[in-house]
Amino acid sequence: MAASKKGSRGAGKMTSEAIAALGAARLARLVLAQAERDAVFARAVRMELAAKDDSGALAHEIDKRLKTIRCSRGFVEWDKVPALARELDQLRETIMGPLAEHSLSQAVESMRLFLSLAEPVFERSDDSSGLLGEIFRQGGEDLGQLWCQADAPNVELLAGDILMLVEGDGYGIFDDLPEAASPALGQRGRAALRGMLLERQATKTGNDRRQFDYKVGWLLPKLADLDGDVDAYIATVDPDRRNSLLNAQVAARLIAHGRADEALDWIDVPVERSHNERELADLKLRAFEALGRRDDVQAQRKAIFDRWLDGQVLRDWLRALPDFEDVAAERQALDQAMAYDQATSALAFLVAWPDLKRAGRLARDRLEDLEARAYD
Repeated sequence: MAASKKGSRGAGKMTSEAIAALGAARLARLVLAQAERDAVFARAVRMELAAKDDSGALAHEIDKRLKTIRCSRGFVEWDKVPALARELDQLRETIMGPLAEHSLSQAVESMRLFLSLAEPVFERSDDSSGLLGEIFRQGGEDLGQLWCQADAPNVELLAGDILMLVEGDGYGIFDDLPEAASPALGQRGRAALRGMLLERQATKTGNDRRQFDYKVGWLLPKLADLDGDVDAYIATVDPDRRNSLLNAQVAARLIAHGRADEALDWIDVPVERSHNERELADLKLRAFEALGRRDDVQAQRKAIFDRWLDGQVLRDWLRALPDFEDVAAERQALDQAMAYDQATSALAFLVAWPDLKRAGRLARDRLEDLEARAYD
């Protein structure tokens, strides 16, 4: 009897083969029944039927529905957003799937129409869940991929299109577009986009200039990264607004491009406040390693351990010590951890090392210093 029940459960498992085995007539009845209950599903079926005939009919169905959504005026409350998001994502997938397979040019136009819905949809929706924003941002990235597949013949025109979309974007849906479209742009197209961006910036004044400066502030470094040009990236850094975060970003790129000695200059530059001391310490270690400065590497590892009780860094430091020195050095480091100013961090380190004997002693001796709400 048990075997019979197990077999019946397995027989009901949904797979492509099992569903196909139902036969066309039975599947058609199931599809029609579901379409009567689910309007979004019904529209998806109509689009599949349109795709079966020709891409023009499918594009017409997609565009007709997109225009209907764009012209809608009713406010979409938070609990109705998932249904709208589901339909929008289904439309996006249809553009990227069946329509793109039939006609890339029509897919590009339909995706641009899809993305034009972002502003009116956001303005009449409670997207506190972020569902709609995520779908439109994916659409922005999809547009770049479609352009790459279509092999745009005029990269200057493509650069102009990208700039127009980025400039008019008030919701960040095109933040990933330049990178997604980068293969289609190529180096010449990226250079054209950079030039257009700076020319447009020069024409702006007042509040328009401040808003456009923000776009320039993220797009120019992005273009420099796409070109692999660390000097162009450095050129985007305002000397009067340098801070530890920017210094770290520049240093990381210099190290990656084999210029670790220059990276140290950026890491060590004095700043008023540093919110990323650990990041800078790790970058300094990477720079010393890249330069082969073994003594400095060891000193930096020890400094990182002393400051943050990093177990992996301590292991690396011990491994690089001369033979027979590591045992005593480990004992000293673990004793040092016992006196670390943050008792909870010290306990976590000792447990992870592991040295449960020392961990137990620390828990007894410094019980009042332990943070009971440190759940991680």
